[in-house]
Amino acid sequence: MPSKDDILLEEAFEQKPMSRVTFLRLLRYVRPYRRLFQLNLLLTLLATLSQLLGPKFIQIGIDRYLTNFVSAQAAFRGILVVSAIYLANLLLGWLLSVAQVKSAIAVGQGAMNDLRLAVFEHIQRLSLSYFDKTHQGRIISRADSDIDSLDRVLTWGANQLLASALTLLGVVVLMLQYDMRLCLAVSVVIPALAMATRLFHKYGMKAYRELRAQSSRITGAMAENIAGVRVAQAFAREEENLVRFQQLQGVYFDRFLVLARIFHTYMPFIGLVSGLGTAIVLGYGGSLALQREITVGELAAFILYLGMFFGPIQTMGDLYNAVLSTAASAERIFQLLDTEPQIKDRPDATALAPVRGHIVFNKVYLRYDTTPPDTWILKDICFEANPGETVALVGATGSGKTSVISLLARFYEPQRGRITMDGIDLQTATIESLHKQIGIVTQDNFLFTGTVMENIKFGRADATDEEVVEAAKTLGAHDIISRFEKGYEMPVAERGANFSAGERQLICFVRAMVARPRILILDEATSAVDPHTETLIQYALEKLFERRTSFVIAHRLSTVRHAHQILVLKRGEIVERGTHDELLGRGSHYAKLYEEFARH
Repeated sequence: MPSKDDILLEEAFEQKPMSRVTFLRLLRYVRPYRRLFQLNLLLTLLATLSQLLGPKFIQIGIDRYLTNFVSAQAAFRGILVVSAIYLANLLLGWLLSVAQVKSAIAVGQGAMNDLRLAVFEHIQRLSLSYFDKTHQGRIISRADSDIDSLDRVLTWGANQLLASALTLLGVVVLMLQYDMRLCLAVSVVIPALAMATRLFHKYGMKAYRELRAQSSRITGAMAENIAGVRVAQAFAREEENLVRFQQLQGVYFDRFLVLARIFHTYMPFIGLVSGLGTAIVLGYGGSLALQREITVGELAAFILYLGMFFGPIQTMGDLYNAVLSTAASAERIFQLLDTEPQIKDRPDATALAPVRGHIVFNKVYLRYDTTPPDTWILKDICFEANPGETVALVGATGSGKTSVISLLARFYEPQRGRITMDGIDLQTATIESLHKQIGIVTQDNFLFTGTVMENIKFGRADATDEEVVEAAKTLGAHDIISRFEKGYEMPVAERGANFSAGERQLICFVRAMVARPRILILDEATSAVDPHTETLIQYALEKLFERRTSFVIAHRLSTVRHAHQILVLKRGEIVERGTHDELLGRGSHYAKLYEEFARH
């Protein structure tokens, strides 16, 4: 289990290159495309060999047909032949490069898509406790910008590295064949090149990780402000939020400038070293050519190969720049993937068969990860719900009502006590089989992008349109849905923003009914329904409750009058239980709550 700092996605990574483990894990996502990857490397090899032949043809043309020829006519024909071969080689290299680019994109984007799917799948399996402690924007940053930053390395890294390495090796071998003295002359610039690369490695890694960390903070701040835009506008906080965001953006800008200075100092320095090496070769090599110790063609080819020598070094410097980013991003992505769900199936867990709905809470205690060690959210919760009964949970805000149903749905697990369903301990059942038995309508009324029909079928995709309409009629929602511009095919905006709160709740209500759950949970499910609509659905709710064990959380106590038992919670404890009439007769906690409700 990751530490608390890991779950909070702390950005202070060790300043070191990509580890072997991280590299091998990235490689796993390339493995399904290994044949295409191998083809890509073969194409890269052939394209590089084609490129290395170019200066050789130029040397032949100069030495055989420009500086040492018998007749102008023969020289002209020779130049034409060499030029044709040179152009044919260029065309071949171009065709190989086109094929190589296509295969590289297929491999890189395929691997990135698979990684993105893995992150999305893993996020859906994480326990709610993870989201309680982690900023939404940081999670989005892992699945978005961090994965995007892998593009350069996963798509182009292998072929650029192979091409650069082969070019360097080939160029060195070929230059050594021309003249050892010229190679030694060029070697004087190598120490400066090595030192610059070492410094770039040292400071570039740190700069990249700091930049990515700040980018994540900006994404988190942006997501938070978008989610809370109504509250910000209601309290006129726009200016204050803008100032805070400007501060974050200012830090990002400063760190970007640091990175830019490092990178744009290193790359021009490589160009300067390349120019210095060329000047040395031109001066020294020119004197050797005048003394007839080397030919003009050999000097020309050597200078061209020298340019090809520094080109791959620049490419690898740029690639290393991308690897620094990839190392930090990959660490963060795998940190997320390595975060184990706090609530997960035990090795010996078994699937729940269709349940009758006999629920027992036996001395249950709960505290969250964020709860102080000496505090319990729920204490000694004991109750029994028989199949078909309706249990109402009432109490002041923060009394623990939602925590009870969260334990029943196994979004969290108790530290003490036991919860059983038809005599089976919930912790011995698979989570998926449990959730298939439960239908939940929450106060949040979350709707997904799609149509109304698709949202209603969310819990049971094989439901027919006729079943959906019948459920909507039973709950009194059919007429309301039919009045939408496109009825059941009405598109749903993000989070259902194009519907009123009451309309969203009714759609969620129909969704729960269509799912055919054995256990039904209503968490403030009628809080946004007007009194007239609430009256219309009371009969339908009673019919729905008849076939299911139901749990109802409500501040509007009119919705719990007919519950088989009402549990009154206060500070995480059940302080009173009974039917509506029994509790009113006692004149205690419930009676006071009901009296206050009646006054409003």
